[in-house]
Amino acid sequence: MANLTRKPVNFAAVLTVWKKELIDHLRDRRTVMMVFMLSVLMGPLLLVGLSFFISNIEEKAEKKEVFILGAANAPQLSNFLARQDFTIKDPKPDFRELIKEGKHDAVLVVGKEFTEKFATGNAEVELVYDDTRQNSTAQSIGILRQIMRGFNGEVTNQRLMARGVSPTVTRVVEIRNTNLGTPAQRAAALMFIIPWMALFAGISGCTSIAIDLTAGERERGSLEPLLLNPVDRLSIVLGKWAALATYAVTIVALILAGFALTLVLIPLPKLASVISLSAMQYLSFAALLFPFAPAIGALQMLIATYGRSFKEAQTYVTYLIFVFSFVPVLPMFLQIKDADWQLLVPMMGQLMVLNRVLRGESLEAIHFVVPLIICVIIATVSIYLLNKLLHKENIIFGRS
Repeated sequence: MANLTRKPVNFAAVLTVWKKELIDHLRDRRTVMMVFMLSVLMGPLLLVGLSFFISNIEEKAEKKEVFILGAANAPQLSNFLARQDFTIKDPKPDFRELIKEGKHDAVLVVGKEFTEKFATGNAEVELVYDDTRQNSTAQSIGILRQIMRGFNGEVTNQRLMARGVSPTVTRVVEIRNTNLGTPAQRAAALMFIIPWMALFAGISGCTSIAIDLTAGERERGSLEPLLLNPVDRLSIVLGKWAALATYAVTIVALILAGFALTLVLIPLPKLASVISLSAMQYLSFAALLFPFAPAIGALQMLIATYGRSFKEAQTYVTYLIFVFSFVPVLPMFLQIKDADWQLLVPMMGQLMVLNRVLRGESLEAIHFVVPLIICVIIATVSIYLLNKLLHKENIIFGRS
């Protein structure tokens, strides 16, 4: 069993291992180019996709089209829609099945008895939709419901005035809307995917190198000769982690550069109207992402070391990535508001602060210091435990 006597870190050895690992992985040009190219292209692809998404929503809203079956049965409603500049379209014959498949907007069905019942005040219409198909019907549902509320309000007012009653008797309390949300904050509700994808890429981008530096060495049988060198294990671990950290920070920098270049060089007017990142916001992104990616990379190295093969370690690390991917959605599911305790939770804290950056809200030093300390703790503990593992014979020699 190797001696665990503490020795000073040999920084020359750390630098040598760093250079060796970095050069070895850069030789795999196909993998490196794929990872780096995906990192650069992530920003353009994501932002262009969001721009098209916003354009489609606005285009559908500007068309002011609604699907009504039996519009001729409700001339009063048709007249109301005409005055609101809405175009009535006939739904397809099999619209119910198409709505289930998410291929048709919501439909308002008006029965033949509408006019007769409307005269007595008991008319009824059917709104057909599938709320599990948010991508195709959510907006059309809201439009049709808004139309019917407006129509009901107009008819109610007319009937009250015909009877000599002021319509104000039905509005005991008037609601005055004051929206305190800024355009940047409303945009952040849609743009949350940007920091989430940046964080996720920071984790997954260096997964392959983290596994190769540990389980890959075990599987190839190259770990033993590396540890036979007259260098302390901690220096070797630090050198490997330094190579991974360089790789991780480069990926994050390329992602941020991709976002910045897309917003500057590609004309996306629909997106530019809701998001505009300043140099300070990019620096805030970097301050949170640069420590995060290497820290999680160190944790991946630690977990991957338990794998006796690259494939086995990949399975272990995949579970870790799944956990980190799930953590940020917990506040959404649990309806948790932003709180300082979230800064203590990796991924959740970074995402909370990044969203605040997008919303243009004020930030304090604690929003950057606490996540940084957590990242330092994760990296330090992971490196310490990894150093311990590399003194165990079953880790060094166990490949079956």
